[in-house]
Amino acid sequence: MKSNIELKVNDRIIALNPFVKKILSNVVLGAVQALDKIPQPWEKIEITLQAEKK
Repeated sequence: MKSNIELKVNDRIIALNPFVKKILSNVVLGAVQALDKIPQPWEKIEITLQAEKK
């Protein structure tokens, strides 16, 4: 399945080169496909990472 990926840092879109797009897409898709109970086919996957407050 072909996927589109976007990276935002502090609400700013960061340009990704084709290599980074492929790596990130494959890592996320591989992890999600390894999980049980993920509805198929899926349309959108969202991951949010937030820095821990010190």
